[in-house]
Amino acid sequence: MILEFKVDELSVQSAWLKTLYELIEELNCKCQTFMEEKYNTNRNCFAPVRVVKVIGSNSMLSWLKLRMERYNHFIDSLNSQDVFYVNFVDDELNDESNEE
Repeated sequence: MILEFKVDELSVQSAWLKTLYELIEELNCKCQTFMEEKYNTNRNCFAPVRVVKVIGSNSMLSWLKLRMERYNHFIDSLNSQDVFYVNFVDDELNDESNEE
């Protein structure tokens, strides 16, 4: 069985690709990678598209597909939340607590 991922190089972070390749290696599947160029309607330009064909057993590829879907869901949930938090520390309060 063959599972094919088409990845828009302009919109996908390199961590996503690294995770995909690590899972492929962990499952001992074979993969072929090549580049295509397609028109990106959002940016009105041609953009590189990485095509990753994964060859393996049905159970391994089903597991890989499930893991990548869960990873996408996790990334989407982080993108919709505030990831960075800012705490303001008052130096005067810290100095008073240190003196006691």
